[in-house]
Amino acid sequence: MKTKNIFMFGVFLLGSFFVNSCSDDSKDNGAPYYTFDGNIETVNVGIDGITKDKMAPVVIRSNRGWTVKTSNEDGRWLHTFIDEGEDDGIFYYWVDANPSFKGREGHIDIYSNGDKVKTITIAQDANVPMLSFVNAEGGYTALPTGGQTKIAVTSNVPWKASIEATDWAKIDSVGKDTVYISLTKNTDDKRSVTITCQGDGEFSNLVSSTILTQSAPGIILNERFDWLQEGKEDYYYNYPEVNFTKWSEGEKAMGWTTLGEAMYGGRGYTKIGKTNYAGDLVSPALTAIKGSANVNVSFQCIGYMAGNGKKDDGVLSVGLIGPGTIVADNMGKISIGGATYNVAVFEITVFPDSPKSEHGEGYNPWTEPDSKYQFTINGATADTKIVFVGGSKWGRDLKGIGQGKNRLLLDNIKVQEQQ
Repeated sequence: MKTKNIFMFGVFLLGSFFVNSCSDDSKDNGAPYYTFDGNIETVNVGIDGITKDKMAPVVIRSNRGWTVKTSNEDGRWLHTFIDEGEDDGIFYYWVDANPSFKGREGHIDIYSNGDKVKTITIAQDANVPMLSFVNAEGGYTALPTGGQTKIAVTSNVPWKASIEATDWAKIDSVGKDTVYISLTKNTDDKRSVTITCQGDGEFSNLVSSTILTQSAPGIILNERFDWLQEGKEDYYYNYPEVNFTKWSEGEKAMGWTTLGEAMYGGRGYTKIGKTNYAGDLVSPALTAIKGSANVNVSFQCIGYMAGNGKKDDGVLSVGLIGPGTIVADNMGKISIGGATYNVAVFEITVFPDSPKSEHGEGYNPWTEPDSKYQFTINGATADTKIVFVGGSKWGRDLKGIGQGKNRLLLDNIKVQEQQ
C-alpha cells in the first residue's frame, strides 16, 4: 500500500473516531450551537492551493448532527473530505491551483436539519501572468555540428518567439513550452544570436530574451543544465529536487532521461539516487559524431550530505549504452536490467558543508578542483549514450552496501572529440 493511501485511511479513521466518539455525549441537548475552533470565517489560500495529501482540517463544535456541502461550481476546485457528523467533529478540505488571472471565492457550508447554519469562505489569490526563458540570463550553448537545438520556456500565457536576423540560425517551430531552433554547421569561432519570446495580445508587455551560443568545432556535448530549474534554492543537504517524471515537457525534451526511478532535477544540476536505491542519469545519444570517434568526457560530481552531517558513500559508476569502449584508471562491472556493463568507477570526495559550516562562510563545493573528473571513450558513434550510476550496484536495495545511501549531484558534462 502506498504511503499516501495509508495516510488517507488514517485520516478517515481519525475523522470517524472523532465524530462517532462524541456522538453519544449530548445528542440534541440544549440550544443548538455550531462553532469552528479558532472562530474561522475566511481562509486565504495562495495560487498553488492546498494539495490533497496536505488537506487542511476544520474542527467543528456542535450539539447537533451536521453535513458539509459546497455548490456544484465551487466543488470543481474546492473539495472536502468527511461529509457529515454528529456533535463535535472534524472535516477536511483541499484547494486546486488557480489557473485564472482573477481571484476566486468558494464556500464550505454547514447544514443541520436542512438549514444552513455555518459557512467558511475560501478566498484564493489570482494567478500572475508569466513568460520567461528558463535560465534566460545564463543563456544556451549549441553544438558546432549544426542540427536542431531546444530552448525551454516557462509560461502561463499565449506567446510567440523571434530570432535575431542571421544566416546560420532560424526558428523551426514553437511548442507549448519549447522553442526549436535549426542551426547550420559552425566551421569557425563560436558565435551567438539573441532569441526573444513575447506574450500575445493583452500579454504583449511580457518579453524575455536569451543568448544562444554555437560552440567552435570539436564539441560533441556540452551540458550545463542551465535550462533545468526545478525545486528552489536551499542548503546543499536539503535540496528540494524534483523527480524526472514531474519535469516540464520542455525539460524532458532536452533528451536526458533515466533507466530507473531515482533521478531528480534541481536548479542547474541533476541528482541521482535515494535511500537504498542507486539512481542513474542517461545522456542523449552523441548524435553530433559522424562515423566513429574517440572522445574525452569531463564532468563534475559532488556527494550528498544529510542535515545531521552524515555523508553518503560517494561512489559513481559510468558506463555506455551503444557502441564504444570506456577507458579510465579504475574500471569495474555493473549489471543493469540483466546486462553487464564495463564501467569507469570514481570515488567522490567533495561534499557540501554540514550545518556546522566546516569550510567557513561562502564555501561552494562546485568550485573545488576535486569535483572534476574525466575519462575516454574509444569508438563512440551517434548511437552512443553515457550512463551515470550512483553506486557499485544499479537499482533498488542498497542495503548491506556501505551506508545504503549513494546520492550524487552531477553537472557540467562535456564530450569533446580528441584532436
